[in-house]
Amino acid sequence: MDFSDDGSKPEFNVATIEVLEARNLVASDIGFFRAGKSDAYVIVKDVKGMVGDDRRTSVVNASLNPTWNQTFHCKFNYKLSAFKFKLMDKDVVTEDDPLGKATVPIDWFLDKLDPANPIVMLDLWLPLAKAKHGELHVRITVQFNIPIALPGIKVPLPMDFQIGLAWDFKKKETPIDLDASIAGLDRGENIYDKVFFGHLVGFNGAVRHSGDDRTGDGDGDDETITFDMSRLPAQVEKIVVTVNSFSGQPLSHMKYAYVRIIDRGRTHAFFGIGKGHVPETDGLLFGAHPDIEMYTFVASMLGCYSLEALCKGLQRVMAGTLSPLQ
Repeated sequence: MDFSDDGSKPEFNVATIEVLEARNLVASDIGFFRAGKSDAYVIVKDVKGMVGDDRRTSVVNASLNPTWNQTFHCKFNYKLSAFKFKLMDKDVVTEDDPLGKATVPIDWFLDKLDPANPIVMLDLWLPLAKAKHGELHVRITVQFNIPIALPGIKVPLPMDFQIGLAWDFKKKETPIDLDASIAGLDRGENIYDKVFFGHLVGFNGAVRHSGDDRTGDGDGDDETITFDMSRLPAQVEKIVVTVNSFSGQPLSHMKYAYVRIIDRGRTHAFFGIGKGHVPETDGLLFGAHPDIEMYTFVASMLGCYSLEALCKGLQRVMAGTLSPLQ
């Protein structure tokens, strides 16, 4: 993985993936001796954010209810949106046949995360997509080594830091041109200044934008905003971090998006949201800084997880107005 574009250092969470068994699989084999059976194995897919190649179980011959009980260990970074599994039928003469696929979004682990315990275990029977029937039984234990900014938690900030944002779309979907922006509000919540793709430096040089990324491709952050709090004008009472669709298309087409606070190249705090959690709006409020004197980043945005959440729909911020959806 190349992180050179945003200057970050490699950081990884750890996952233990147990592929246990499957049941009621589709019969893929034909022929007199093997009709009505499948020779099944599971591929743990190498997806964006995961370190290493595909992992594969052994093949269980002639069974529609195979048992593997195999364990895989892997590392992943903040770009991982989901663990993905593909079931296959092993064939000797022809190409292997697909038996279905399953996905475990990283959101499921974030939903269960306890601030006092960075380890989350999920034991799941997953219905197989792209198959008439069948289920896969997996147990996944994730240890979050990269600090997570949970809703309602204030994260102390240094005087100099960066905010990195990134987003991804499904392979078959046309990427939307998204833009990360900063708006600074005064005591009356009027916009004092803003930094975005058309105005890369603001707040008397205290805030600098890395520039526009129109596709969301790559392994590092898509857009990075750098802060020097010692130069921030005294009139600024609040800072909000937003992501907006340039053309006004809904952000619900995103597969995954995240925001992270970076201190000297390391992730100081992180939060991500996946498809299904993103509201039908053309903008997200990813962060607020309600107390400049305390230098804290507050992960208390509204809407994503039906509690104090980490996103809130916005109409537009690019035109200089900040108008949350009601």
